[in-house]
Amino acid sequence: MIQFYNVVFVYCEVMTVLGIGWQLYVTLFGLMVFVPSLLALVLLIINRRWLKTALWSVLSCTTAFLLTSWWVSDNKVQFVENNLQIQAGFYQTTITDLSLPETSIDVLTATELGPLTPKNAVNGIHLPNYRVGWYRLQNNELAFVMLIGDYREVTVVRTRTMMAIVSGDIHRDSLLVLR
Repeated sequence: MIQFYNVVFVYCEVMTVLGIGWQLYVTLFGLMVFVPSLLALVLLIINRRWLKTALWSVLSCTTAFLLTSWWVSDNKVQFVENNLQIQAGFYQTTITDLSLPETSIDVLTATELGPLTPKNAVNGIHLPNYRVGWYRLQNNELAFVMLIGDYREVTVVRTRTMMAIVSGDIHRDSLLVLR
């Protein structure tokens, strides 16, 4: 059992060093797959006749986890009235009052981000070609980030109270949706 704890500790340290924030998905996996698997293992230790039931329950729990993860990871960027709603997986935010004079919406190339490049995930997922959630940027500001896939353009939305960085040109993309 000590070896298991060492593996979990090393796994968490690797996640911290790489800046990966999978907290919510790991919690979901633990509740939907790991805990039921442990219960099935206890049933198997008590009596071997539970083998078929245990295998089917682990398969069912894993399928439920995959479907729930797929359902949760619905990504949206929508303009609703005077607000911008951004949703990516478990993470979402709403930027209000886009018409205020201090609000700016700029479209930059990926190479022009410079100090606005996400550095550390504060509460987010940091994977190759998938950065979603709250991030500390190179300039040490906190921003909501939704950079998914191989992007050439990035939209930076700044208000007095917050900042959001979204892959793609949200102006062009929202006009394509309206057509």
